[in-house]
Amino acid sequence: NHERMVHLRAEKVARIADHIPELEVTGDVDDADLLVVGWGSTWGAIDGGVARARRAGHKVAQTHLVHLNPFPPNLGDVVRRYPRVLVPEMNLGQLSHQLRAEFLVDARSVTKVRGLPFTASELEQAIIDHLKDQA
Repeated sequence: NHERMVHLRAEKVARIADHIPELEVTGDVDDADLLVVGWGSTWGAIDGGVARARRAGHKVAQTHLVHLNPFPPNLGDVVRRYPRVLVPEMNLGQLSHQLRAEFLVDARSVTKVRGLPFTASELEQAIIDHLKDQA
């Protein structure tokens, strides 16, 4: 009975994805060298950092998750579309681990756990550094 109930709950959670809107990608959607994936409180700093990196001539796209379990139905297609994925997180990188495990992409984290939010300039530098490291 326990096993049956565990599977039943997992199926219910999976069906929720049918009602989650697909992710939208902004920035250099069609030709970005890097996708920045955010969630939670990182949106503003990511938006600013991506805008700065794009103004500096880098091809960067961004998306922001609202739902984590289940993920939006098109998340796998989105993260596989880009050669590099960067995930700014206000923790130790749990989302990037999930993306790597579920979608088999080389999602890299930039983490901050010092009680202060990311700044746009910190993320701009992380984006540029990540692009340079991968070149």
